Amino acid sequence: MGKVIITEQNDRVLLFLMDESGQPQMIQAAFCEEGENIGSIYIGRVTEVAAGIQAAFVSISSNGKVFLPFSECTGPFLTNRSFDGKLRQGDELLVQVTSKALKSKLPQASARLSLTGKYCVCKMGGHDIACSGKLDKNTAGRIRKAIKEREITGRKNYSFIIRTNAGTLEDLLPLFEEMEKFISIFEEIQNKYASRIYHTCLYRSEPEWAETLKGIPQEDYSEILTDSRNIYDHLRTVSGSNIRFYQDPQISLKALYSLETHLKRALDQKVWLPSGGYLVIEPTEAMVVIDVNSGKASGGKGAEKKKLYLQTNLEASREIARQLRLRNDSGMIMVDFINLESGQEEQILMKALAEELQKDKVKTRLVDMTPLGIVEITRKKVSRPLRDFFARNLSF
Repeated sequence: MGKVIITEQNDRVLLFLMDESGQPQMIQAAFCEEGENIGSIYIGRVTEVAAGIQAAFVSISSNGKVFLPFSECTGPFLTNRSFDGKLRQGDELLVQVTSKALKSKLPQASARLSLTGKYCVCKMGGHDIACSGKLDKNTAGRIRKAIKEREITGRKNYSFIIRTNAGTLEDLLPLFEEMEKFISIFEEIQNKYASRIYHTCLYRSEPEWAETLKGIPQEDYSEILTDSRNIYDHLRTVSGSNIRFYQDPQISLKALYSLETHLKRALDQKVWLPSGGYLVIEPTEAMVVIDVNSGKASGGKGAEKKKLYLQTNLEASREIARQLRLRNDSGMIMVDFINLESGQEEQILMKALAEELQKDKVKTRLVDMTPLGIVEITRKKVSRPLRDFFARNLSF
C-alpha cells in the first residue's frame, strides 16, 4: 500500500498520493485561504434570472456571487415565499457551492443540498439507500441491512449513498455516526434558515484538501503523513486512518520524499518514457493536446521498428493516464500517438488506454480515434488543474 503525504508550501496545501514504489499517482493543490469552500451552504439572493441560459445569478456574500443552473434548482428552500416552479429576482434561497471559479466563470452552486463524508453522502429529501458500484453485492447487502436494523432517527427523511470506504469497516459504527452527524447538520439548517437573513453561511465545509482526502479509497494508502501541525490536528479530529506527524531536524519531509522533484516533473511540458520516447503536454484555452514522440526509440527497421512504435505507444498510454491524474487536467484531451500501420495494433493500443483511464477516480471517458489518428478523451472538471496554482512560484 502507498501513503498520503500532505504538506504546506507558502499559501498552498499540497496532497500527494504515493504508491508503494514512492511514485506519485495523484497531486492535488489548494490555497489555504480562498473564499467559499466547495460544499458550504448559504442563504443567497437571486440578483438576476437569465432565462436564455436557463440559470440564475445568486449573491451569497457582499462580494461573492454564484451561478445557479435551473437544472440544479428543483424543490429549492426559499425563505421569502413558496416555490411555484420559477425563480424570480429577489428570491432568497439555500444554495450550496459545488465548484470553484474557473478562469472567468463564476463558482457554480446547487439548490439540491448534500453532505459528503468519508463513508457516505447524505442528500436532503428522499429516503433511499444506494451503494457505490465498487462495493460487491454481499457487502452492500450487509450494510443496507445493518442500517435498517440500526433505526437511525430521522434517516427516512434523507437519501444516502454508501461510499466504497464503508466496505472496509468491520464495525459499521463510524458509518452510523457519520450518518447521524449529517442528519443533525441538516436538521439544524432547516430549523434556522427561515429566520436568517440572506448572505448567512449556515454550513461551512472542510478545507478543500480534506474533501479531496475523503475521495481517496482507504485501501489505496496505509498512512497519512504530514509535517504541518495544523493539518495534523485537523486530521486527528476527522479521520480514523493512521496519521503520523513528521518531525526530523536532519531531513525535511519534502526532501525525504523528493516532493519538489515530483512536483516539477508534474508541471514539465516534456515527460520521458522508459523506451526513450517522450510526451509533450500542451494545455490550451480549449483543450489539452498531447503529442507522443518516438525520441530515442526511433531505431530499427521493418518488424522491429513496428514493435518498438507499439511498445512506445503502450508506455505512453500508461503515462498519459497517470499524468492526467497528477496534473488534474480535464475537459477535452487530444492525443497524437505514433502512427501504427495495422488496425489490430490500434485496437491493442485503444484497449490498453481504456484500461488505464478506468483507474482514474474522476470520471474519464475514451471517446474514439478520429480518421486522422487523433485519440479523443474527456475528463470531468472537478477542480482547477495543478498548473493554475504554480503560475508564479514553484519553489518550496
